[in-house]
Amino acid sequence: MRRGLSHAWRHTLSVNIIPRSSWGAKPWNGTPNSVGLSERTEFYIHYDGGTPVNRTGNWVPKAIEREHLANGWAGVGYNFVVDQNGSIYEGRGWNLQGAHCPGHNRSAIGVQIAIGGDQAPSDAALRSARALYDEACAKTGRQLSKHGHRDGFATECPGGRLYAWVKAGMPTPGGGGGDTVALDPVVKPGANHPQVRLLQELLIKAGYGPIPGAVTDFYGVNTQAAVARFHDRHPEFKSAGVSRDVAIGGRGFAALQKEAGR
Repeated sequence: MRRGLSHAWRHTLSVNIIPRSSWGAKPWNGTPNSVGLSERTEFYIHYDGGTPVNRTGNWVPKAIEREHLANGWAGVGYNFVVDQNGSIYEGRGWNLQGAHCPGHNRSAIGVQIAIGGDQAPSDAALRSARALYDEACAKTGRQLSKHGHRDGFATECPGGRLYAWVKAGMPTPGGGGGDTVALDPVVKPGANHPQVRLLQELLIKAGYGPIPGAVTDFYGVNTQAAVARFHDRHPEFKSAGVSRDVAIGGRGFAALQKEAGR
């Protein structure tokens, strides 16, 4: 049985995660440290190692758990594990420190795609990993940097195929959904919301800054002025009958992400 995430806002891709209680995880061997979403700035992709993985389902996280417990760890070290069917299994989850890349276990969400060697990842697995990335960006209110394990540690992980995918920007197979983050309707002038951080970063990157005081959760007058500059350049996204539009809309937010190269 799968459980949908509690979304901070809606996305074009839904993320369904099989919780630890459903895949049969053992109790933690000690409790991993908590990590606030404000500390997350990176997203790391891993694979299983040199041998192809030919099974899917609950066997996948259970096999990882056995190995990681044998290492003396608290349990599965990855935040999430994705099998070739595209199923997503909870490991450390969103709020616990991982054990996947030294020096990056607090700052990074670590995701293992359960393949090995030169095994090709399935489109379903890549779609699920990309959906997790978009969810992570939405939850943190910022665009996380994308990495393979070898970017932070001397290793072959995540293998040539996955590393090339990461370096290409983790595109969604077939294109389409998941490449932009949807705007939460509560993000408007005067609001305090984590997504305002992403809005400010995008505005600055696209050349609509400066935004004095950024980057913060507050949609204040300086952010409003930057949004107005965006609308001056793109009047097609203005609200009807508004000469100086300081409120970003859903269509404008999507266009801003593309303009900023997200």
